Amino acid sequence: MEVAYKPMEPDKKQTILQAALVEFYHKGYEGASTNQITKAAGVSKGILFHYFSDKRTLYLTVVDECLKHYYHSLTSSPMDLSEDLFQAIEQLSQKKMDVFKSDPIRFGFMAKTFLIMPEELKADLLLKQQQMNEDSIHLLASRIDQSRFREGIDPKQAIEFVLLSLESLITKQMTKRYDEKSTGELEASAALDTKPYLDILRYGIYRKEGKE
Repeated sequence: MEVAYKPMEPDKKQTILQAALVEFYHKGYEGASTNQITKAAGVSKGILFHYFSDKRTLYLTVVDECLKHYYHSLTSSPMDLSEDLFQAIEQLSQKKMDVFKSDPIRFGFMAKTFLIMPEELKADLLLKQQQMNEDSIHLLASRIDQSRFREGIDPKQAIEFVLLSLESLITKQMTKRYDEKSTGELEASAALDTKPYLDILRYGIYRKEGKE
């Protein structure tokens, strides 16, 4: 669900959203203070709530702005993705990490947002997560050589299976690393190396038995 907010001066909007991003990154949704956000942005609380009706709307707007930044950074320059699904996923994952490493606060905010979803926002965030997955599936399906799949395999279902399997593993590992950090902050370096898991999905876990 898109978050609607009233038109405002672009510079003022970005100042508020940047202040909110930093506050939400350090303190999470529940712990963030709109008083601190207005102080950091140099605006009154009346101005803040004139454009963003409540903290929930502000938070979801920050998420939307981060997603827009992420997709722009990801697609603004051509990506020479491999026709092999697993190599393409590795390349896409590396590109994502490069984008996030260039802006660690935005990475940390987005990682925590989708790892530990505030209950009040869970339905909205799950929809955004689903859209992210669908965008990735569409991108990969348009680039890979689908003739490599076994007969009877639906390419989009296969891509979705691989992506969701990786997402589950990444979520598990990053949640563990998040819990282990006393600061409660995440860095791009905490991202999981996906190659071993992609190899398992590509080749399976059993040795091929010889035919009698």
